[in-house]
Amino acid sequence: MTVADRYLMGAGTSELDRMLFQGELFRPEAERLLERCGPGPGARALDVGCGPLGIVDLLAERVGADGDVVGLDVQAEMVERARLETADRGLDNVRLVHGDAAKSGEPPATFDFVHTRLVLMNVPHSDAVLQEMIALTRPGGIVAVQDVDWVTRLCDPPHPAWERLVEVVSELWRLNGMDVHLGRRLPRLLRGAGLVDVRVDASARVFQPDHPYQTLLVERAELCRNSLVDRGLITSDELDRRIAELRRHLAEPGTVVVHPLLFQAWGRRPQNPAV
Repeated sequence: MTVADRYLMGAGTSELDRMLFQGELFRPEAERLLERCGPGPGARALDVGCGPLGIVDLLAERVGADGDVVGLDVQAEMVERARLETADRGLDNVRLVHGDAAKSGEPPATFDFVHTRLVLMNVPHSDAVLQEMIALTRPGGIVAVQDVDWVTRLCDPPHPAWERLVEVVSELWRLNGMDVHLGRRLPRLLRGAGLVDVRVDASARVFQPDHPYQTLLVERAELCRNSLVDRGLITSDELDRRIAELRRHLAEPGTVVVHPLLFQAWGRRPQNPAV
């Protein structure tokens, strides 16, 4: 099974639009990360698993006309949408590549900054992806990762339908070799992979009924319907009932949703070429 097959959220038009919205929503967090460890003018930067845009626009602005940005994604639909988005923005210093994050085909040790966001928790071979990212980074360059931890995925007032959907979707990720609590482990993963000067930060968002991400969990469960039912995690009838119950609850004016905690971790590849 390919990585594209395992990306349970798919790459349909609605998901591409959601990912573009998500990128804009979390733009302030990405900007803060780049202020701390991002590339400067003339640098070479890589966004792994860029989707329909990722942070290639932010990277392109930072490296300038003398720099070079590569956006890499395993799904052809993502790459094609990214080409349209970068063309519309006039980002002439961006190159989009259709390739596997664990086997990119890019020359090793040639990037000053290598980044990924919300990729490692969505692939079953996150260690291989991280190793490839490090291999592509020049000695002294920076590897930066953004990923979430579902420790804060909750709603208030609590509701049984919320708890049930969190339970089954989390288990689906686990059965596919992935981890919805990966975020907390990022600093440890970077250090274990040989990076030095590792730093970490985290932040969370809170949503209310007037925000599109208030129902993100419901939409995720709907997109994963076939996998959830085929794995025997929930019946189709129960899933329909839980989704209907939760939609009503989330629409109540007093219901708030806490988004998964977003971790940002970054580190430097040592000058030692063996790492």
